[in-house]
Amino acid sequence: MPVELERLPVEQSEFHTSDPNAGEVMSAEMYGAFNPRYGSTEDFVFDGRRTSAGDMSLDHLAHSTMSIECAPLDYLMFIFVTGGSLTVSSGDSETRLRMGDTAVCPAGVPLTISWDRLTKEVISIPLRAAQDAAAEYGAEGELNFLGTTPVTPAMDRFWRSTVGFVASQLEAQDSPLTEPLVYSRTLNLLGTAAVRAFPNTTMTADYRPGPGRITPAALRRTVEFIDANADRPLTLTDIAVAVAVPPRALQHEFVREYGTSPLGYLHRVRLERARSDLRATDPATGTTVQSVANRWGFPDPARFSAAYRDTYGQRPDQTLSR
Repeated sequence: MPVELERLPVEQSEFHTSDPNAGEVMSAEMYGAFNPRYGSTEDFVFDGRRTSAGDMSLDHLAHSTMSIECAPLDYLMFIFVTGGSLTVSSGDSETRLRMGDTAVCPAGVPLTISWDRLTKEVISIPLRAAQDAAAEYGAEGELNFLGTTPVTPAMDRFWRSTVGFVASQLEAQDSPLTEPLVYSRTLNLLGTAAVRAFPNTTMTADYRPGPGRITPAALRRTVEFIDANADRPLTLTDIAVAVAVPPRALQHEFVREYGTSPLGYLHRVRLERARSDLRATDPATGTTVQSVANRWGFPDPARFSAAYRDTYGQRPDQTLSR
C-alpha cells in the first residue's frame, strides 16, 4: 500500500506599513538580508499579499522609491513589473524594467536593485527546480543564468502564461498544491519554463560527448524504482541517484529501450494509478475525479481528462460512475 504523504499547507498573508524600519524587517523575512538606501521616507509604503506553498511563494507588492544591495540569493526570484520602474544591476550588467517587463534575479551573485514607486508580482522558487530541469535536458555541471530578461518575446509570453497558470492554482480557494505530487510537478513546470525562457548555461554548453551506455539491469531497476515510488515527488535526478547511473545516460537509454523518458514512464504509471483509484472508489463516498487527479499529480482538469481519454478511451468521470 502506498505511503500517504503529508499534505502541504498553502498559506496566505497580507501586510501594509508606512514605517521604513518595519518594511525592512518584513522584506528581510521574505527575501533575505539586504542593505537599504532610502530617498525620502516621507511617503514610504510597503504593502502586498503573499501566497506560499512549501518553498514556492507568489507576492503582489507595492513599494515606494528606494535602492538595496543584496547578498547572493540562494533561490530564484522572478519579477513582473505592473507599475513604476525597476533596475537590477550585477557586476557590469544592468537591466532596466518598465511596466510589462519580466526579469529573473539570478542566484549566487550580489545584486543591486533600485525602484521608483513600484508595483510588481514576484514568484520565488528553489534553485534546485531549475537545476533538475536542466538535468532533464541533458545538461551537466553547474547551472548559471547568464542574463535577466527572457531570450525572445515569445519566450517572455510563454513564461508569463506559465506563471499565470501556476498563480491560478496556488491562489485558488482549494489549492491543489496541497497535494505533494502536484506541488512537485508545479515546481518542475516552473523550473523547466525558466530554463527555456531565460538565458542560461544549458543554451551555451559546448559539444558534449555521447551520454554513455547503461546496463539492462539498471534499466530494470529504474522501472522497479518508479513503480514502487510513483506516489512520491520524483525528478530525473532523484531516479538516477536511486539506480546509481548518470541522469543523461539514463534518459538516453530509457528512451531507446522504452520509447519514452523516465518521467514519461512515471506519468503513465501515475495515470494508471489514478484509473485504479477511480475504478475502486464508490461515487457515493463523495470522492471526485479532481481529488483523485490531484493525489496523482494532475492539477489541470482539462489536461487530465484529455490524457485519460486518449489512453483509456473514456472520460475519468465515466470510470468513477461505473
